[in-house]
Amino acid sequence: MTSEDLETLAVADSGTRLAITLNRPAERNALTFGAWDDLDRVMSEVELRDDLRVVTLTGSGPAFCAGVDFGAIGAALEVERGSFPSFIRRWANIVDRFERVPQPSVAAINGPAIGAGLELALACDIRIASDRAIFAMPQLRMGIVPDVGGTSRLARATGEAFAKDVILTSRIVDAEEALRAGIVSRVVPHERLAAELEGVAAAIEDLPWPSAYFAGLAIDVGPRLDSRRAADIEAMADQVMLRQEEVWTRISRFMEGKGLRGI
Repeated sequence: MTSEDLETLAVADSGTRLAITLNRPAERNALTFGAWDDLDRVMSEVELRDDLRVVTLTGSGPAFCAGVDFGAIGAALEVERGSFPSFIRRWANIVDRFERVPQPSVAAINGPAIGAGLELALACDIRIASDRAIFAMPQLRMGIVPDVGGTSRLARATGEAFAKDVILTSRIVDAEEALRAGIVSRVVPHERLAAELEGVAAAIEDLPWPSAYFAGLAIDVGPRLDSRRAADIEAMADQVMLRQEEVWTRISRFMEGKGLRGI
């Protein structure tokens, strides 16, 4: 799939890395039905690709994503009031794909990540931010609840008290507070964000497959298990990885002092 096939995204496919850019800069990359459809198409293909090693997500222009484009959605929506909004479940499934695909996903948050934009970022495995980024979930000010996984993912990232603080007050969190709270793992000067994303993605891209998938799986499910079962997942993953010649080559190089500089 190329960018020409998509109305709201720019996509670059190197064969091992898929770089997705939300591409409605004039609308601060707000999500329309078309944008959700484009994300669905792209991530459906990612699920079927064994060659891809990493997926990246960022926004064009000054914003990462301003959330749902309620003007466009309201104009297009034909759902009886009071009926269950099944389209929201579909959107949630699309967001889930960023968390569910075997390839690690990396969000480079280049500016405001608001509402569903923050919910989308939270579904990515690694989140790095520009120092210009801000974060908010203002949905309750409109009388609606974050509805594509944001309540649970924010609570897992930051703890329940912080998540309730942000969601119930609709307050804005700057990049440094987001780093302290666990919304993101790195904050860099804005002009360095692209280079930081390149470094993170390249490091993951270089890993022997599917070690990154196994590690992510162990991290995701391990805290929910007792320590013995969590260790069993790690052991089963390494039983697979230690069958690969490339892994033994890397082990030899590591033991020769070529693995990590400075140790």
